[in-house]
Amino acid sequence: MRMLTRRTRLRAALAAVAAAAAVLVVGPGYHQAEVRMHSSAVWLASGQTGEVTLVDGAAAEVMTHVPVAAPGTALTVTQRGGSAVVLDRKTGRLSGVDGATERVTPTQAVLPASEGLVVLPSEDALWVVDVHSGMTTAVDPATLAPRGEPLRLAESIRPGNVAVDDRGRVWAIDDTTGELVWLSEDRRRTRTATKTGRLTTTGGRVALVDPARGTAELLDPMTGAVTRSVRLGTPADDTVVIGGSADGDRLLVAMGSRGELVSCTFGEGCAAPVKVGAAGADLGSPIAIGDHAVVPDRSTGQATIVDLSRTRVVARRQLFDQPVRFELIARGDVVFFNDPDGNTAGVLDLRGDVRTVTKHTGDSADGEVRPSPDQHGQAGQVTEVDHHEDEGRLGLPGRNDRATPQTPGPPPPASILVSPRPHGVVGDEFELTLVLPHATARSTSWSFGDGSPAGSGTTIRHRWQRPGTFPVRATAAFENGRTAQSEITVTITGPGAPPGIAGITVQRPRPVIGEPVHFSADTTEQPDSWRWTATRIGAVTAETTASTAEFDHRFTTPGRYTVTLTITKGTRTSQSSRQFAVALGAVKGWGDMNNDALQIPPEASSGVIAIEAGHNHVVALKSDGSVIAWSSQLYDEITVPAEASSGVVAISVGSSNNLALKVDGTIVEWGDPPWSELKVIPEEAKRGVVAISAGSSHNLVLKADGSVITWGHGSDPVPREAQSGVIAISAGHQLSMALKADGTVVTWGTRPCNWQPVHDAVTIAAGEWTCLAVLQNGSVVATSALGSPFVRPNPMPATAQSGVVAVSTYWDTYLGLKADGSAFGWGGNTDGQATIPPECSRGVLAVTSGQNFSLAVLDGLS
Repeated sequence: MRMLTRRTRLRAALAAVAAAAAVLVVGPGYHQAEVRMHSSAVWLASGQTGEVTLVDGAAAEVMTHVPVAAPGTALTVTQRGGSAVVLDRKTGRLSGVDGATERVTPTQAVLPASEGLVVLPSEDALWVVDVHSGMTTAVDPATLAPRGEPLRLAESIRPGNVAVDDRGRVWAIDDTTGELVWLSEDRRRTRTATKTGRLTTTGGRVALVDPARGTAELLDPMTGAVTRSVRLGTPADDTVVIGGSADGDRLLVAMGSRGELVSCTFGEGCAAPVKVGAAGADLGSPIAIGDHAVVPDRSTGQATIVDLSRTRVVARRQLFDQPVRFELIARGDVVFFNDPDGNTAGVLDLRGDVRTVTKHTGDSADGEVRPSPDQHGQAGQVTEVDHHEDEGRLGLPGRNDRATPQTPGPPPPASILVSPRPHGVVGDEFELTLVLPHATARSTSWSFGDGSPAGSGTTIRHRWQRPGTFPVRATAAFENGRTAQSEITVTITGPGAPPGIAGITVQRPRPVIGEPVHFSADTTEQPDSWRWTATRIGAVTAETTASTAEFDHRFTTPGRYTVTLTITKGTRTSQSSRQFAVALGAVKGWGDMNNDALQIPPEASSGVIAIEAGHNHVVALKSDGSVIAWSSQLYDEITVPAEASSGVVAISVGSSNNLALKVDGTIVEWGDPPWSELKVIPEEAKRGVVAISAGSSHNLVLKADGSVITWGHGSDPVPREAQSGVIAISAGHQLSMALKADGTVVTWGTRPCNWQPVHDAVTIAAGEWTCLAVLQNGSVVATSALGSPFVRPNPMPATAQSGVVAVSTYWDTYLGLKADGSAFGWGGNTDGQATIPPECSRGVLAVTSGQNFSLAVLDGLS
């Protein structure tokens, strides 16, 4: 009933829309245009199901979807008020969807079927153009009937090189003759231009950009003459795409070959270029929203937000987890993103907050749409990172550890971006960039693995002169003396070599049963066919097969598997295999066996990917994104709210308060803490969160911009050092810790730690009276908090001096997890909680400590 009420309100709002404010739409499902509407809802193309989907931008929810064509049909959607006009590019027919009634109007044939059809809305008509044939026709926006016979606009038109001005004139550049052509009062007019020109509209007028000459010109609507011009600074090549502002004379020029955006204003000139992607990126048309721009990168699935007034990048967000020709639709200061041929869409605001929605999740019996979170994860991260996973990480770590690829947690300290891709042919030129989120290096040095001299600089170019597989290493040096290092492999083949498989990626390398596992490969050229098999070692038949470049699978049986990929290019074939393990994810406990927290329920015997212990209760995250909890029934904190039953990607537990991080960047808080302040979540902590940590009386969250927010009983203000550049957080007892991108640690609170300066920390953990950190060399360092009953943490064992990947602490008990899957403990051991049982000497995925008890998640393979 709640969904029905919301839809009824939405229909009423849409029905009231008659004329409106500008909406700039760009992409495959929309053609760039200026459309008038007031509603915060937008109709999106859903070609996969042959439907149009109505998404509410305020709530980031699917309100309804309406069938308009056969599944798999390429659709173009144009918004008019609260209704949609849909072009079926397979048949060349138009249909309308009434926003108030959801009624589909009869289809109208306007032009012959063509993959080159686009729709351009104007104030009193719709123009349908076939860029392949150069034909166009005007359509009545109410009846969708053609107004007269089709007219020839040009011999042929480059896709995207056609526009309509605010007086309803349609303009194009004839790709055959290079002429500028336009229709005025049903007359075709022309003037000399160039085939390299690009058209867009800005402030309702048509602008012509010539990348070859490096110029942009504002055109007279009657004569096509140049009224104002501006120089771009330097000539550009054929990868240029342009966009304009709806209410001004600003031009946005995106140059894919350089991965740069240039903003120009007629009369003021052009600003300095802003880096928005790698050189050779497949950039889509940029959109202007006030003094900001958003640039889609279809080669990475990212969008970059640029502050035009300051000429700098605000945020870069991963909207899709693979290359997608997605569309952006601007609405006020909110941008809708949509894969018109897939199931993912969402909302991006200018601060960089992302809310992802799944367009099609099945209809319930009452016909209402039940939105559910996109299990690929919300995309609120700076994402210019290398996606090769660290084989040493074993599943999701225990409390207070760095995030893994399955969570929207902080990015790694350093990564290498290779453009156009990490493989090629002898003599190809590659651009290599060291990416350092939230940090700036004093210098960067490079080695290329081929014996050539070392290079320097954040971005560098290199050519390999012989075939082979070469390790590329970048080392960044910071002012504080710390260094950060990243390595990637580049594969070079000789001319005419058979297609090669540079590597197979399994995300995550150590999954748990029920968890979606993503398989992909890096090949030296685009194959004609793909053939995947994943087989459990010892089994006769394959667990799963696939014939696409990438695929996902959820394994139901733990074990060791082999994934094999065979690719074919013409008559040439290559094959490569990789082994990986699928863990059981079973919880094991030890210590005070009288504690109800060690009465582990059957649901925790498999499929657990993370675990956290509080004072007398336990919270676990399952591979399907649900949360379970257990303890004595005397404790209210074990009652998991409905919001945490799906879509959860991280958990954190305090003494009697709990936090869950959802895939959309929102948080869920529950429990029975004695401090009422914990129950009031600040507004700024309600979205855009990438990491969480619950303390004994206060909470911390980390935002995508690297800032920290705290609330709760006696929570001290966040110091200036932790207001930016933070990549991990941990809350203890009246103390807080933050890990910075440069490896330094900040502590604060009523009982802060007397922290010894460190410059290479990679993981932190705050306890009741202790601060711990794991350093880059795998060793653990620790110190006591102010007023601690311990002079210093108990002496650490020798095993804590190397190979450690995670730590956990409660009171005076400490647990560690090593890269080889073994657990170790030290400190308080009154009930044997620090004595590791034999089952936990190997195959451990996560550890956590509570009040006189300890827990681990086991892979079940040892």
